[in-house]
Amino acid sequence: MSIRERLYPIEQELSVLLRHCSDARYVWNLALEQRNSWRRERSRGITYNTQGHELA
Repeated sequence: MSIRERLYPIEQELSVLLRHCSDARYVWNLALEQRNSWRRERSRGITYNTQGHELA
């Protein structure tokens, strides 16, 4: 089951939403790159908690 929502932001909100999505995508790609490089260097993968501590 999924819920779909549609946003209709006003002009002032649009720039904030675009910035937020851009930042979220950057962090996602950084975490993915970290997981991929971690697997090459070690036999075990990096855990969610390990990445969470490094993010903070």
